[in-house]
Amino acid sequence: MALPNFQIKGAPTCRVVYPMGLFTKMHVAGVEDSTPKYNAFIIVPKDDAAKMQQVNDEYNKAFKELQGKGFAGKTVKAINPKNNCYIDGDEYADEKDGRDAFRGYIILKVASKNFRPIVTDMQKRVIFNGHPISGVAVENISDEELGDGDYVFANVSFWTYAEKTFQGIGCNVHAIMRAAEGERIGGASGNVDDYINPEDYE
Repeated sequence: MALPNFQIKGAPTCRVVYPMGLFTKMHVAGVEDSTPKYNAFIIVPKDDAAKMQQVNDEYNKAFKELQGKGFAGKTVKAINPKNNCYIDGDEYADEKDGRDAFRGYIILKVASKNFRPIVTDMQKRVIFNGHPISGVAVENISDEELGDGDYVFANVSFWTYAEKTFQGIGCNVHAIMRAAEGERIGGASGNVDDYINPEDYE
């Protein structure tokens, strides 16, 4: 059961990681045996108290709903991490080298099984990232791309599931609005300058 949508309100301090999954169905990052779906990470800075309050309030509602479905755990830590959309960025960074950029954030693993999320620029023009969809008028097409680490506004909703063999909380992503460019966070750099300096060969 999905809980109501909510926009993470306030100045655009949230960021998107692995954004290509919002445009084409992919395996969830780090879960190769997962069913391909539209997905990404939305990261929320822990020092943005207002946003943390919004997210935590909605997440706590979802946890109470999960308990109402028979989940026996008394805290969210009892949820199998594979079945939990909410990740502490500091703990995530501790698990593996190369994840230090996630420190100071909480991570929402957001996904959409069938519905391709709406992605726009600040003028509400559709961003495609090379994966167009039909029926969009030329004047409503953005020349921007959504990049890894970009600052965004996000509309999401939590949902809960309680089967015999797996119980947890997921997070649907409905819409993303790109607010500003941000420094790359996830995976390897896409900038050749980070790898090659022609002056080294002079």
